[in-house]
Amino acid sequence: RNHAPSLRAWLEFWRLDELTELLEYHDVMSPTDLGLLDQKIIEKLELKTVQKKHWQKAMAHSRYLETIQFDKPPSPLQLWLESWRLGRLLPGFIALGCDVKEDLIDLEDNDCAPLNMRMLELKRWAQGKDQLLHMIRNFDFNDATRSSVPTMTTWLYSLKLEELAEPLELMGCYELADLADIDDRELASLGLNRLQLKHWNMGLLQVMAASKEAMADGQNDLASFSGWLESWRLGRLKKTLDDMGAYTQQDLLDLEESEYHLLGLKPLEMKRFMMAMPALREEFDSGFKTTE
Repeated sequence: RNHAPSLRAWLEFWRLDELTELLEYHDVMSPTDLGLLDQKIIEKLELKTVQKKHWQKAMAHSRYLETIQFDKPPSPLQLWLESWRLGRLLPGFIALGCDVKEDLIDLEDNDCAPLNMRMLELKRWAQGKDQLLHMIRNFDFNDATRSSVPTMTTWLYSLKLEELAEPLELMGCYELADLADIDDRELASLGLNRLQLKHWNMGLLQVMAASKEAMADGQNDLASFSGWLESWRLGRLKKTLDDMGAYTQQDLLDLEESEYHLLGLKPLEMKRFMMAMPALREEFDSGFKTTE
């Protein structure tokens, strides 16, 4: 899959899997994190004689992975699904045996039938999976596609930094676009250990790359979907669109003009909808053009 193995799989390979929970407790996310472990923590592992030999070999392999920059861990499934507005399908994908986004490329179309995707969800799934096949090691939400930015909660979860949600909110940091405003003093006040800081910097690089490509603009700057519909006097369509799998304005861009009749628009609603769509298309497509 061209990504570093998960911590659990890697430890199983070195016959050290009983250490998984303890290492995760100490903020280890991937094999290359082990080099930053404090010696006192390593001593607490209480390795047996044979395990010590395995540990030495495992550490050498960890350093090798870092040297060749093969240290991007598998991406959490929730992060990828949320960026494609497919988050409601998470339990279904887990039931199919998917743990990380890279697992998705093994799914055939008939495997996904039990998920009962809605019409527009199916379109986003096809777009997202196609991107996944070509960009398996890329970040999750900074390419010129119609994926969107995940929530702060999901982003922190993907980096094992969930405990930062409250401190960040107290700072006034509510979404990923706000992270750029955090200075060194404020970052220091979070009290991150070396591993947490590594994961923070890894995630911040992702966010900054997305910001440069205009994909992580503040979500609060956008009108809510309901607000946007109301502004065009189309609020009546909210439930119909929800049933079709449209949860944000940009989801409407996946509708073909030949499918507009499915919305059950009245004559004047159709006129307003036909005026709204070109404006919406220009708003989102202009952001993509800056990346080309």
